Amino acid sequence: MAYLHCEQRGFQPHFEDTKRLRSSVEPTPAGHFKEASQSTSQVSRTYFDAAITLESPSSAEMMEDFTGRRGPHWLASSRASERRHRFPLSLFQRISLLLVLISSLIGTTYARDEKPEDNPDGITTKIVTFDAQHFIGFYYLERTEQDDTDETIVMQDQMRNVWITHDHGKTWGIPPLLEDDNAWIVATYPHPYKKDRIFFVTGSNTVYYTLDRGRHIKKLEAKNPPSPFASEIMNFHPNQEDWFIWTGAEQCDDEDSIDECHSESWFTPDRGKSWTFLRRYVKKCQFITEAGRGDNENLIYCEQYENEDMASPGATQLVASDDFFKETREVHFKDIIDFATMSEFIIVAAKDEDQKSLKVDASVDGWNFAEAKFPPDFQVQHQQAYTVLDSSTHSVFLHVTVNARPFFEYGTIIKSNSNGTSYVVSHRAVNRNEVGYVDFEKMQGLEGVAMINIVANPREALLGQKKILKTKITHNDGADWSLIEAPATGADGKPINCEPKDKERCSLHLHAYTERDDPRETFSSPSAVGLMMAVGNVGDHLGTRQEGDTYITRDGGIVWHAVKNGTYLWEYGDQGSIIVIVEKSTPTREVFFTLDEGRKWERYEFSEDLMSIDEITTVPSDNSREFLLWGRVTSNKSIATVNLDFSGLPGRSRKCRLEDEEGGESDYETWEPKHPEQEDNCLFGHVTQYHRKKIDADCYNGVQLKSKPVIKSNCPCTRKDFECDWNFERQPGGTCKAVGTPKDYSQACRDDPKLVEYHKPTGYRRIPITTCKGGMEFDLSSDLQECEGHHEEFKKKHGISGAGLFFAITVPFLLSAAIGWWAYHNCDGKFGRIRLGDSAQATFSSGSPLITYPVAVISAIVAILATLPLLVSSLWRSASSRLGGGSSVRYTTRSSLSRGRSDYAVVAENYSEDGELLGDDSDEEPTPGTV
Repeated sequence: MAYLHCEQRGFQPHFEDTKRLRSSVEPTPAGHFKEASQSTSQVSRTYFDAAITLESPSSAEMMEDFTGRRGPHWLASSRASERRHRFPLSLFQRISLLLVLISSLIGTTYARDEKPEDNPDGITTKIVTFDAQHFIGFYYLERTEQDDTDETIVMQDQMRNVWITHDHGKTWGIPPLLEDDNAWIVATYPHPYKKDRIFFVTGSNTVYYTLDRGRHIKKLEAKNPPSPFASEIMNFHPNQEDWFIWTGAEQCDDEDSIDECHSESWFTPDRGKSWTFLRRYVKKCQFITEAGRGDNENLIYCEQYENEDMASPGATQLVASDDFFKETREVHFKDIIDFATMSEFIIVAAKDEDQKSLKVDASVDGWNFAEAKFPPDFQVQHQQAYTVLDSSTHSVFLHVTVNARPFFEYGTIIKSNSNGTSYVVSHRAVNRNEVGYVDFEKMQGLEGVAMINIVANPREALLGQKKILKTKITHNDGADWSLIEAPATGADGKPINCEPKDKERCSLHLHAYTERDDPRETFSSPSAVGLMMAVGNVGDHLGTRQEGDTYITRDGGIVWHAVKNGTYLWEYGDQGSIIVIVEKSTPTREVFFTLDEGRKWERYEFSEDLMSIDEITTVPSDNSREFLLWGRVTSNKSIATVNLDFSGLPGRSRKCRLEDEEGGESDYETWEPKHPEQEDNCLFGHVTQYHRKKIDADCYNGVQLKSKPVIKSNCPCTRKDFECDWNFERQPGGTCKAVGTPKDYSQACRDDPKLVEYHKPTGYRRIPITTCKGGMEFDLSSDLQECEGHHEEFKKKHGISGAGLFFAITVPFLLSAAIGWWAYHNCDGKFGRIRLGDSAQATFSSGSPLITYPVAVISAIVAILATLPLLVSSLWRSASSRLGGGSSVRYTTRSSLSRGRSDYAVVAENYSEDGELLGDDSDEEPTPGTV
């Protein structure tokens, strides 16, 4: 979930491109952490609050992976730290180091295995402490198919020492090359597309890196030292593993030329062996191609200062090239704030021409941009800030700030169509904080589920009163938002003190994104489908976090259950079959875990000493049976990591079976998500089935479940599969009504003189991710109008010619005559005769008037009925072309409608043309075509 926040504060933007789906991220020298990947399978927390301190190292055994020898190798790190004279050791620290040295020499270790007698069997603990004041960050390297047992973490302390573990924190060590070179690491960049690679940037031209998860360290020489002006030092190519862009400082090491100090970007195709100059005076340069999207692999964007003068840099331009700026250079925007590349869109924040507001432009191919059209009734005098929230469902969620008053901020979430250019309102008065983060979060692994916190008193907050927050949830990607029904009982099993059916006074409210210490923490995990955990309270609004309790849902947010009283941290392991929780920042020596998705919780004591835990983590994919606690020992304030290993637990020692070849029972069952207000399980036009481990199956999932979610069946289309088109707004009855000034759709003819016709929309457009078929297809009919000056072309295209009209009239008459002739010659006697003696006349002979006249009348009626529709249709087209009327035309596909309409742009064959369903829903099903 990419996060781009742009604010107009003297046009000094705040930009966070943070992967809120807990993906691996890269720190900039300024300490911000930048997004490294859009893939939702990379789920690592890589930043930790720098207020935490560390003391005393682990034993010498942990260095065996790096040195091949045993011994107190960590002491070299301590001496190197002393040589820097940055953090002189206190008497207490000197005594601690002496004790550690003695313990190393006699074969003991500061990593302790502890197991109280009443603990469950099969769980092991390893505690490791460090000799440092605090640490800057830690980075999980996702496991690869080649080695699915490696659980590597890279951690950096405040002395800029790099510590690496390959066994999930049981042993740690410093790579010898970094230590021997006395390397001062200023930034760490994991390769976002090659999981085994990580780069360590120093303050000089030297860059250290590893291609094998830290087991061997190499170094390369960049063209210049890292730039203090750049927002990103390194940028990697998604398909070419050795390509990267380096942004360094030029003319910054000489005091005489300090006024000429600026940043330059260079490209290398071979990991630093050769370099190609790109641009100077830049903020950053990035590869724009997306992995697997088929873009031009050479396309690069650079943010470049217009004046090429750091004393007076002027506007920041967005320039592009697909030949490394050798010959091609195109300026897309002359005055931008920032840009973000997402899985399907490129979003640019630029200043408006009046220099008082911001505008949004979007592109899907990197070359062609379209300015975003906001809802006609969406009035913001100066769009002072906006935040790009998400684009994982073929559309962009955008939060536009309405009230920018510090500590009272809120705004409106609007949502785009599939090319990011046409927006409609999803929900108003959505909470945000002073730095631009928004209380908006999508559930991972399950399409269409998201939660927000809204400001229930926006008018009062606008005047400076305290914001009152309420939590809402959607199960159809922003179409409907509703309060969360409260659980019937609390964590103690007693009934809650309000009526859950009265949602306005009694609903569940959750602390969300703006209140988290670590922004990468999330409610859910992509590997634990349907599970979410959160801290909150039951009532009419959200209370303080200190007063909150911990809750869980197993069905994608429909039904919630109280887990524990108090505020707990949580982590999913083994794809949700193990969940561990621990009290946050409270002295404790125990964790709780569940093997049945929260129905039963067991206690485990991990330490004899009380510890204050600030974070609990596991591997990015949440499929390990090991967890790592990061915290502080209460008694001596030392910092430690605690490894919790559940792989020996009896209930998690056997590998689960998806299908037993011997005919045994599978350990998995199918689960279908649903909308709480629908009787069937149709969501976005289909029923989806997921494999989830059976609650009572005593086994573990392993690295990855081989079975993927499948669409069981498609459903007939209903109103829930469509949203209101741009310039339309949903009404209480479910119809979409035009709002604001009616749009002049004939403008398309004036914009394109060659255009023959244009369409008036139905007011509805199909949700891009729906797969519904048949049923109520609201978008398949539209009024067709001819463009002025193209009457003859329109008439030729849709009218009927004179010859056509002649045959339309004569053919039915000839056909009826033929039928009459056949009946006259073939039906004699076939109707039966009535004889009155031998001399009686045949009443129903072929020449009888009772036969001939009815046949003629019936033939004439048939001819007239067959001719009238064509005749009326032709006359109507002729009249409507003169009077401005039109006819109803049905389209068999969404693409055919898009190609015939002026307000839709075909982006690609595999892209839908519409955004998502937005607004309040109703049980009433409006008639298709109603506007």
